Amino acid sequence: MCFLLGLLGSCQSKKQPDDHHHYHTTSDSGQTTGPVAELEKQVLAVHDSMMLQMTDFMRIQEEVSVKVEKSDRPSREKGQQVLRQLKQADEVMMDWMHQYKGDTLQQLDQEKALDYLKIQQEKVNSLSRLMRQSFTDAQNYLKE
Repeated sequence: MCFLLGLLGSCQSKKQPDDHHHYHTTSDSGQTTGPVAELEKQVLAVHDSMMLQMTDFMRIQEEVSVKVEKSDRPSREKGQQVLRQLKQADEVMMDWMHQYKGDTLQQLDQEKALDYLKIQQEKVNSLSRLMRQSFTDAQNYLKE
């Protein structure tokens, strides 16, 4: 998991209403065709798919918090661990968004832009897996 954390960080785009996370509607690089634009679209599509799930992510975090408060010690400890995972995933998402520099892609040559985006794709895919796993763990905890 530390590896996943080391990989992950932000994009500068429109703010989603009533949320502290961001989503994308267009390419930040300004490029509309070519391999750089295509790879950037793929990276942002993963990010945007996660953003669409943030309401559910925050809701389940609240449900776990409520259950933790009402639970006996063994269940409370497990719930606290689940909460830490959920919060960690949210922080990693925010970190990724803050470190993502899509607006600078047009300043790079194609090779460097593609290299940068390949790294970002690895990071955002790792982030997506982390968020899905923490969400699944939270769902399982709530079923117990």
